Amino acid sequence: MKEKSKLGKAGEGIAADYLESEGHWILFQNYRKAYGELDIISFKDETLHCSEVKTWNLSSGFHPLECFHETKRRRMRKVYYYLLKEIPAFYHLTPSFNLIHISEKKEVRFYSSIF
Repeated sequence: MKEKSKLGKAGEGIAADYLESEGHWILFQNYRKAYGELDIISFKDETLHCSEVKTWNLSSGFHPLECFHETKRRRMRKVYYYLLKEIPAFYHLTPSFNLIHISEKKEVRFYSSIF
């Protein structure tokens, strides 16, 4: 496994632990479809959280929020709509598209409802 993949997997594990500590139920991790992926899908307070996890060094010159360009948002929405088709029971839940930033010091920053 490539170093970048190992770092990403470790970050997703930290993010899942964080969400659980905040009262989320983790429903899926790495929910993939042909046109995209949602890193973590969780449930809390009648909200379906679709989270992108970025393990990022801020000294790289830009912030992880900058990765949420229109193409990324469109792909996340497509995967979310596919999930609703697969599991209609989720229709009544409020969606929230989030970013979970894991710093090089393993600090967690949770940005809720970013689009």
